Amino acid sequence: MRKISYRTLQDDVVTSHEQEYRLSLDFDWQVSGKLWQRRIVRLLAKTISVVYCHWTVTFKNAWRLKASGQQGYVLYGNHTQPTGDVLMPYYLGDYHWFNVLASPANLGIPVIGPLTCLGGALPTPQSLRQMRVFNSTVTEKLRAGEWVVIYPEEHVWPYYTGIRPFNFSAFHFPIAAHVPAYCLTTTYRKRWWCRRPKRIAYVDGPFEPDRSLSAKQQQHQLANQIQACMTKRTAMSNATYIDYEEE
Repeated sequence: MRKISYRTLQDDVVTSHEQEYRLSLDFDWQVSGKLWQRRIVRLLAKTISVVYCHWTVTFKNAWRLKASGQQGYVLYGNHTQPTGDVLMPYYLGDYHWFNVLASPANLGIPVIGPLTCLGGALPTPQSLRQMRVFNSTVTEKLRAGEWVVIYPEEHVWPYYTGIRPFNFSAFHFPIAAHVPAYCLTTTYRKRWWCRRPKRIAYVDGPFEPDRSLSAKQQQHQLANQIQACMTKRTAMSNATYIDYEEE
């Protein structure tokens, strides 16, 4: 069994040569290429996701996302699949309006990197000035009926069967845009004929905080609701494919 050592639950255990990639100070989150370029990249990603998910993932309650109607929403997920976490949201939702918060390091990957923003990636800001523009852009997209995927654990831990601490700032967006939130939890089950576990992904929601509370209180309430739901789902995992050991 493969083993991965970590010091804290916030460690980045999967890195690339472009880990220190920096966004330009005037990076524009609103405009990503021409319309025809976005359509081609997103259609290709949707097609790949259909093939990938048909053979590798079983979804439960995927119909719940339809409850949002034409309004935007935020989909939170546990981050345990380097490839699957990119493709599963494409499979579940309308790829025309897909957005996902991603590490800027993804933009530095040869060939694929320049296409990520065309496909809906919103690289997270690296300065206070960028943060204000970024938050405003994401909120505008949600209010316009687009949907956003966020992995609040931030770093991908392949095949991890628990829920790591959340970045609570990730729960600002549903509050600011007044849209519902959902969660997508990937679990892992034993298969008698294969060492690699079966993936079953659950969609839960919508989650909406008590609007009578302050914005900060709503943010924490929403994070706690989703964290509790994800923790309950991951408890259904019964297979360990990678052994994580604390140093």
